[in-house]
Amino acid sequence: MMRSRCAKLRILAGLMLSFPLVAYAAEGPEAQVTGLAARHADGQTILTWREVDPPTVEEKLTVKDFRAIREKVQKGAKVRYRVYRSTKPISLLEGLSPVGEVAPLSCWNIEFYGDAKPEQPALRYIVAEGQEPVAAGSGIYAHNPSEAGEAYYAVTVSVGGQENRILAEPNSLKTAVQETVGQGPFILQRVEKPKEFSYISSPELRFYVRWEAPPNCSIESRPYDYLVAIPPKLAKPAPVGIHLHCWGGSLTGGYGWWYDAEQGALLIASNQIPYDWWTGYHELLWTDKPLQKKEDWQKGVVRPFTQNRLLSFLDWVATKWGVDLTRVFTAGSSMGGAGSPMFAIRHPDRIAWAVSWVGVHNPLKSPGFRGSYENSYGKPEYEVKFEDGTPVWDYFNDAWYLRKHPEKEIGFITFSNGKNDGGIGWPQAAEFFRALQETKRPHLFVWGQSGHGQRAAMPLQGGERINPIGIRTDQTLPAFTACSLDNNAGNGEPTDGDAQGQANLYLYWETADIIDEDGKWEMTVGLAKNAPKDECVVDVTPRRCQKFKAKPGEKCKWVNTALAENKEVQSGEATADETGLITLRKAVVTKGRNRISIRK
Repeated sequence: MMRSRCAKLRILAGLMLSFPLVAYAAEGPEAQVTGLAARHADGQTILTWREVDPPTVEEKLTVKDFRAIREKVQKGAKVRYRVYRSTKPISLLEGLSPVGEVAPLSCWNIEFYGDAKPEQPALRYIVAEGQEPVAAGSGIYAHNPSEAGEAYYAVTVSVGGQENRILAEPNSLKTAVQETVGQGPFILQRVEKPKEFSYISSPELRFYVRWEAPPNCSIESRPYDYLVAIPPKLAKPAPVGIHLHCWGGSLTGGYGWWYDAEQGALLIASNQIPYDWWTGYHELLWTDKPLQKKEDWQKGVVRPFTQNRLLSFLDWVATKWGVDLTRVFTAGSSMGGAGSPMFAIRHPDRIAWAVSWVGVHNPLKSPGFRGSYENSYGKPEYEVKFEDGTPVWDYFNDAWYLRKHPEKEIGFITFSNGKNDGGIGWPQAAEFFRALQETKRPHLFVWGQSGHGQRAAMPLQGGERINPIGIRTDQTLPAFTACSLDNNAGNGEPTDGDAQGQANLYLYWETADIIDEDGKWEMTVGLAKNAPKDECVVDVTPRRCQKFKAKPGEKCKWVNTALAENKEVQSGEATADETGLITLRKAVVTKGRNRISIRK
């Protein structure tokens, strides 16, 4: 209830006795923010304050409790906290516009759980490492300044559009904040040491939060949770897996396995908000500009905010642990299985390989989840562009992208899809497989009748969770295509071809004795012991070459030596195609291993 003007003046008189008064206005809510404090680190100033008449001051709530309180707040008068910034002490608000605005309850974090269960405890954020969570009833806002220097801040409260513009020491900083430019700190929330996590014994789990801002998010002060999972025997330097969870999952699960943990790989993960399938979303999402009509969507573009923030987290992790950034991989299931190859294909300089279970590879052709993508991209008929000007529905079509960008040296992709997966859709998966074959990219594909439970396989009998080949972004690898042991995936319809099968499941290569030089390329390849035959024929294309390059139309000599007999079994001449790729047709590969040699 709003008090009379006389009552408001009596309150102001009391404030003058309690705090040094800077400026005031007698309009707006009768109370004001108190306890404003600022912390700056790594280009970000985090402000905290005591809310006006907080919706709750209970220190312990369940998710169910929190949701009930939030619902009551949303039904009541609209309360917002406005954040002001100036390079001079703020004594008046005239001439200043808020740099941000935040609703009540900003200190609470229930997004950590993903699809939270009602009985789980509601968490509160820690804003400075080593401290306790902020008190219930606290407000939080994080600002990333565009320029370094001194800054002053003030925070006011607005109720139903009426702002209390009183400025006093409790809500206006008297001391300047020394600011720099950056993305802000990842702030440790807690460390857990469970007996087991993702079937790995005795790991260490470190949970962080960062309040993201562009280019990692469409708005600033958007908190995200992050996880670094450390295996009991961390490799030095360690491979890193970016693990992308499925629909309904979270940073603690829903991405398949903790891949290569036995080989000392770090697991890093985050929550997917919004559900853009680990790609990107419209730059006006979460802003004060509507996204309802076609005209609204066409006022902006889709940007890869999600991929940006994950790469930013990866780079930060590399500063804290001994990480091998040439051995980064992506992994995921379903929604994460869509994001994993999409990430690897579009960032081949950062991602060495990818593993994907039952992912979407062409959002336009997914019968069950096209609508989810529309929430991030707009409807296809809106013709929204990606940030580089490409129609966004083309940009995130894996098959289109592979064909459009023959110059991209994609890493190894192992993936699976169910022919009977009606939600994800089989035709788009078959289309992706054909594009990998036709553009000669390294891959392994498994399909079958397990629907949305179809799992990917690793090369060289690595099972599902361990990739025994140390694939790197700075090392050449082969693309195997048209293998004589491949099953028939068909032409795109679920009834075409073999009901279940594989492509390249039994082939592998060795990394210890690779030669990749100007004018010379050599590699040892082999057929796994569990292959149904002792030998096969397959087309072999050197990819991701560091030094060996051929010009379109250039001819090269090649020799295939059977290592078991130390005997030349093939030789011939190959001509580079229009993109400079050399493909050796029908090369013999055996369980005894073969040495492939190419000379210009």
